[in-house]
Amino acid sequence: MILLKRDPPKKLLLANSLLRRLDPNHELFSYYTNLSNRLQAGFQGEKRVDRHWLEITNLDKHYLLFNYECFNEFGFPHQIDTLLLTSKFLLIIDIKNISGRIDYDEDKHQLIRTNIDGSFDSFSSPFDQVIRHGQYFTRVFNQLKIPLPIECAIISSNPSTIIGNMPKHPLFFHVSGLRFYINKLVSNYDSVLSAQEMDRISKFLMANLKRQEPKVEIPIEHLRKGVLCEICNFKVQMQYRRGTWCCSKCGVRNKKAIFQALDDYRLLINDRITNQELRDFFGVHSVYTASKVLLRLGLPTVGENRGRHYLIPENIIEGGPF
Repeated sequence: MILLKRDPPKKLLLANSLLRRLDPNHELFSYYTNLSNRLQAGFQGEKRVDRHWLEITNLDKHYLLFNYECFNEFGFPHQIDTLLLTSKFLLIIDIKNISGRIDYDEDKHQLIRTNIDGSFDSFSSPFDQVIRHGQYFTRVFNQLKIPLPIECAIISSNPSTIIGNMPKHPLFFHVSGLRFYINKLVSNYDSVLSAQEMDRISKFLMANLKRQEPKVEIPIEHLRKGVLCEICNFKVQMQYRRGTWCCSKCGVRNKKAIFQALDDYRLLINDRITNQELRDFFGVHSVYTASKVLLRLGLPTVGENRGRHYLIPENIIEGGPF
């Protein structure tokens, strides 16, 4: 059972939003282009791994949590690509999408990639990372008096990766080996949790879910304003006419174009907006027209009269609460 689905990471959404709103000549445009490409590749790699769970049929009652985040008792974050909770064990998985040949230097705690041209890149230790996650859950389970074994693994989502010298534990293997690895764990352990205890742990995990909120410190005057035309690669500001948004360049008319624009506003500026802010940012010229736009959107509100704010939900891109 998927208890927590995998959504695009907030950093990726922020980067893509900035690429729609920054001028290509902006000093940070190339940085966010590279960040978006890297995060998108990682996200696609994680989803490739997720598909393999469909072929694993020998698990009894279990919970899968994708992109699980929490903070430990010291106030430091844990970001875990995949958690598998079963009655026999808890499995912590870190997913890597690294091309080339990779080897691990245990003395330096460093992952080293050898590229085709012979050059090298270094990465932080995924082994230290998953072991740290395991130590956190060991402390949590000891406190809760839960005798659940904890396992860790690192999975390569890139089929072209050559996995070189690696420690024997935690295991580092290609995603094609996931089913065999799970079968081995299922065979090695006996059940120690009842269905009720698993439900208790799953509720504990969800209650302690807390995501980091990345922020972008870019002045609003550096951002391209307006409802932008997707057909024109978000370079042309659309105009609101008779209940729809119109592009003066390509002529497209799109009632839903404002959803993407509101999502950009939520990510980059604020998750609430006033009538005045709507007019300033989206190029709506009258209070009356802005009021009609907001009324048609049906956004939840807080405050009254001039102090009224309209709340932009996280699912606005799919049509919000409508």
